[in-house]
Amino acid sequence: MASDSLLEGFNAIGESIYLYEPPVQTSPDPASPSLVILCTWVGGATPRRINKYLAQYQDLFPTSSLLLITTSVSDAAFRPLRWIRANLKPARDTINRIVGREIGQTPAETSTSQRGILLHLFSHGGGNIASQLALSMKGSPDRGAVFFFNLRTIILDCCPGDDAFARMYEASRVSVPQTTVAQFLGKAVMYPALAVVNTFQHAGLARAVKDLRDILNASSTFGSRPRRLYIYSKEDVVIGWEDVQSHLEDAQNRGYPVGQVRFEQGPHCGLVMENPNRYWDAVKKFWAGEDVWDVDSSVTGKQSLRSRL
Repeated sequence: MASDSLLEGFNAIGESIYLYEPPVQTSPDPASPSLVILCTWVGGATPRRINKYLAQYQDLFPTSSLLLITTSVSDAAFRPLRWIRANLKPARDTINRIVGREIGQTPAETSTSQRGILLHLFSHGGGNIASQLALSMKGSPDRGAVFFFNLRTIILDCCPGDDAFARMYEASRVSVPQTTVAQFLGKAVMYPALAVVNTFQHAGLARAVKDLRDILNASSTFGSRPRRLYIYSKEDVVIGWEDVQSHLEDAQNRGYPVGQVRFEQGPHCGLVMENPNRYWDAVKKFWAGEDVWDVDSSVTGKQSLRSRL
């Protein structure tokens, strides 16, 4: 969970919600987003790791505001959706203010002076929060129209996967200190607890990854206009790359504009560690409207999806 003291220049505006606004600019960069929204992952999302993404976004887009929304296991699996959506009110209010929403303006009038929104979501925790944020924006149709009109790019980082118990267990282990004693105790507690959760999910009594996969690709969530960039890794022990690719194919079949970058060895929610230049070049190019399809088709032995774009 993020900490105020470790998020330099960010203000806490709600529970697990932080905002950075750049100094007043006389001429904001028209090529950068008005707002970058980061919805972070659960296991291992330490302030130090989150700060690396925030700092790079500040470097890439110095005139953009940054909205950070962190999450927890309870948010991802147990808390009622009505609680999550109510908790996101400060984020909704901030989005409406930053994209320049004025009473009486139409979405078209608002967009002429705005540069748009880049939404970056990490893993299932970030995907859950991002989708609930979008769906909750529809509770105020006039405000929601501005959000969806200005949402230009969605980056799906290390997601979505599937409901396999083994991957759920690996995801939980990430949040446990990497010491022998902690891992042993964590296994003793987590394994039976996660077995119960997994059973509840398959019985439809708890939110499951299958539900999230459907929500992320439903046109009623983000709309069909935003461009979607999938960034994932073959060696991710938490999220299977085949599951990400199948979700990408489904998005493509629905007519959504998509791109992808597949890493070979990057860890879960740490793909930037393998090749930071490749990672951030893809983000910047995709935001700029360029085609990004960085994948070796020989890995799967299948025809490259790029040829079907």
